[in-house]
Amino acid sequence: MACSNTPKTVSTTVTTERFKIEIPRDQQVSSNGINVNFKEYKLSQLESIRFIVSGTFGTSVLKPTEDSGLARVVIPSEISQIAGQLEWILMEHEHFLEKGDFRLMPTASLGTVENYLGPRSITASKRDNTMLVTVPTDSLDNMLPDDTAISMNHQFKGQTVKTPVKLKAGFGWKRIAAPLVTGRLSTGSTVGVISSKELVADVFPDIAQDFSINYERTHPFADGNELMSIKTSQIKDAQGNIMTDGTLVNFFIVDEKNNHWQTTSSTINGYAFAKILHPELPCTLSVNAVIKGMAESPKMTVDFKSIITEIPKAIFDNSTLKVGPLTSYLGQLVQDGVEVELQLNETSWILLTKDGYVSQELDSLKFPKGTYSLTVKTLGLESTYPITID
Repeated sequence: MACSNTPKTVSTTVTTERFKIEIPRDQQVSSNGINVNFKEYKLSQLESIRFIVSGTFGTSVLKPTEDSGLARVVIPSEISQIAGQLEWILMEHEHFLEKGDFRLMPTASLGTVENYLGPRSITASKRDNTMLVTVPTDSLDNMLPDDTAISMNHQFKGQTVKTPVKLKAGFGWKRIAAPLVTGRLSTGSTVGVISSKELVADVFPDIAQDFSINYERTHPFADGNELMSIKTSQIKDAQGNIMTDGTLVNFFIVDEKNNHWQTTSSTINGYAFAKILHPELPCTLSVNAVIKGMAESPKMTVDFKSIITEIPKAIFDNSTLKVGPLTSYLGQLVQDGVEVELQLNETSWILLTKDGYVSQELDSLKFPKGTYSLTVKTLGLESTYPITID
């Protein structure tokens, strides 16, 4: 009899000259093994009989046993509890006596419903999705047959969608389109009264869109001391979702002399903040912010004025050249350490303020009595005038 994957209509026994054997029929899997009984046999020749069975597990050669006048071959539970097609051959020595096949089908007793979800992180856009895969099994861990009905479900923002699906090759699956708002997408499946565990996918914002920046400061003066705050507008994606906290924003600053600075900030509720120290010299800064590879702001210019309006005239007293006091926009002395450059004819010094003044002692041999040209440079201002040394 030829092998076949379809059930066959055959007699319940096979007769040889010495044996009558029951033919296994299609049946459910069993954890107790399967008995193949001999209706008639010769005990003296039973040792020469072999029952060969093949399936997804491999091939096994089984010997018949005899007990209390009953001979049988026992297909062990390691084989009988695995669903699938089994092919068998009955042999005596090297001679084929009979062959056939039968199916082991999953039990009606459901075991578990395993779910797999991925990717577990998706973006709120029409181009993204996640897939839910369901693998239900019977109580012996066999996949259920094709066309078994299952319900694959997902919930987002209180809205539940249930999709009926039929198993194919032991699996059920469906693609779930990404919602266009951020949140948590919950999924699960049911087969009959058995439910799977809940699996969750996080929906994150899509790519950031361009944004704007502005600044706040207490005054417009280049004092080298005050901090200016730069703040972005609330950064969102194309769907209006606020960008995830911790999104890195780089702030780039360039001055008129093409000097560059950079600082980095992380978003909180879609906003990023940066602090920039006021320059020491009057200038115009160009500032823009960038989320690398995604979005940027237009450039913004910020002007800074000198903290002083004029440089006091230098005085020469007791061999010392002295400039000051330097007072800022509120009339107070400038902070210590402000750089002042003095140039007397071809000789120059760079000095630092102390209590609003700088002073330089002059060598009378190098600078005898006479009139010299003095240039004073500080805080972006420059003043040149003659000075008499006597």
